[in-house]
Amino acid sequence: MTEPQPDQLFASIERLRETARQRERAELIQLPLWPEAKRGTPNSFIRSALFSAIHSKDRTYIDGATLHSQQGITIKYTGQQLNQEDLTLWENLVHLAKAHPLGNVCAFTAHSLLKLLGLNTGGDEHQRLHKGITRLNACSVQITHEGKTYFGALIKAGIKDELTSHYSIELNRELMRLYGETQWTAIDWQQRLELRRKPLAQALHAYYSSHRTPYPIKLATLQRLTGSRTARTFEFKRLCRAALDELVKIAFLHGYSIEGDTVTVKRAAALPRHE
Repeated sequence: MTEPQPDQLFASIERLRETARQRERAELIQLPLWPEAKRGTPNSFIRSALFSAIHSKDRTYIDGATLHSQQGITIKYTGQQLNQEDLTLWENLVHLAKAHPLGNVCAFTAHSLLKLLGLNTGGDEHQRLHKGITRLNACSVQITHEGKTYFGALIKAGIKDELTSHYSIELNRELMRLYGETQWTAIDWQQRLELRRKPLAQALHAYYSSHRTPYPIKLATLQRLTGSRTARTFEFKRLCRAALDELVKIAFLHGYSIEGDTVTVKRAAALPRHE
């Protein structure tokens, strides 16, 4: 019997690879079905400094740095620094994609998305929204969690109709897999809206949302996980106290204490949690 030639073997292997690629492209991304009043978010996003508690004017460029994260999560990042505004945008893009058959594609007008975000709909906000979308497309994220590493941009690609401001966005399929059975949290959307322009309060709200019964944590650890730029511990302690006051005000926390260098909080209610 004639043995297959190298060219035939290579062709056969390539056909198998192409079949596997087509099967993967056809595979549906099954996002969890969180309620309309929630925003599903991977725990790796909110238990790390990937989306920092900084204002937009304070962004810096990060070149392949390993970001601070909770034990069991490793994140490397390249690109313009992301903040809580970027997390809010990404959460809502995924929220829209959840209803799409493929699970990683969303279509919207700039006007409708700005309304969903609770923002004004003027020209400046349109430009700011587009900058946010392109920032999520331009970055490179590598996340290792529960034995697997996912990497790529947060947004894979998109198209915008300049006449209608209609967008069609494709999210990164591999990063969507971070919504594993035990890897995501449903964040209360209305509470997050009430904390707009309070980045540290938003970051702490997201972090504590991912823990049904939060354990005491060192101020220095919270400072690293939120990506705070505040260098002095006593100043971060003051800012942390003000942010936690906001979480009590919106009835997310029953209360909290800061004893020495340790923060202890008491959740007002056990929201749906997946960890």
